Amino acid sequence: MNESEDELEQRLRALFADERLGVEPTADAGPAIVAGARRRRRRQRALMASTGAVCALGLVMGGLTVFHLRAQDGTSEIAASRLTVDEPPVSVPESRPSTQVAAEPPSPAESPSDEIHASTPARPPTRSGTPASAAPPTKVTTGSLLTSDGLGGLKLGMTETQLADRGITLTNAKPSANCTYYDVQGAGVPAAVALVSPSSGVVAVKPDGIAHTPEGVGSGSSKDDVLARYPGTSTQSGGLVSPAGTDGSYHFTLSDDGAVASIDLHSTTQDCAG
Repeated sequence: MNESEDELEQRLRALFADERLGVEPTADAGPAIVAGARRRRRRQRALMASTGAVCALGLVMGGLTVFHLRAQDGTSEIAASRLTVDEPPVSVPESRPSTQVAAEPPSPAESPSDEIHASTPARPPTRSGTPASAAPPTKVTTGSLLTSDGLGGLKLGMTETQLADRGITLTNAKPSANCTYYDVQGAGVPAAVALVSPSSGVVAVKPDGIAHTPEGVGSGSSKDDVLARYPGTSTQSGGLVSPAGTDGSYHFTLSDDGAVASIDLHSTTQDCAG
């Protein structure tokens, strides 16, 4: 060591030994230092506790996220397996139990659309979105109009005197049991044959030629048309009998093909007409 270094060391020793550089501690310095140390330890403990809670929360959130992603992935795989026919069914995790039936792949000659069409029952054609129904009866309006009380001015129950007073003539009399058949002619009366009873007057009217009823049943109508228009129709030999008002009945004679050939009107209160 040279002289300059010795001098420097002596000066430093003198400087450090100087009392003016000394700092005297206060009386409460010890308790303050202890309290500060305690505060630092509490802060460190609180910081460590919060850091652990944050780490635990992060782990929980991470686990939930992974579980959610796996659940979504499993749901997507299940949905995809339902849309595809060739893929085998995807098993469902044990945490979400369910029953799933694997669809059998269609044969080469079939397709999913063919299976759908085959499983759908055939429906009859409809119009305007309503179910198909039977066609309404055909309404006949040709020929003479035979109502439930008579034909024009010729009415059931009229006596020969009443007919004469109305200008209706009775010709070609043909007795039958207690009654008489007449050819009827007169104003307002189509050509017809009437059966007249001495006690009950006109008990039957048969128009000449084609005729029809107010309900649209007449010559050419089918048996189904008669049944549809007149509930309570009964079947008799060679024809049908349908109610006509309260005191009469229509007698429909049917042809070989089942169509109406002629119509008679009979009174329900008579002693000679069949």
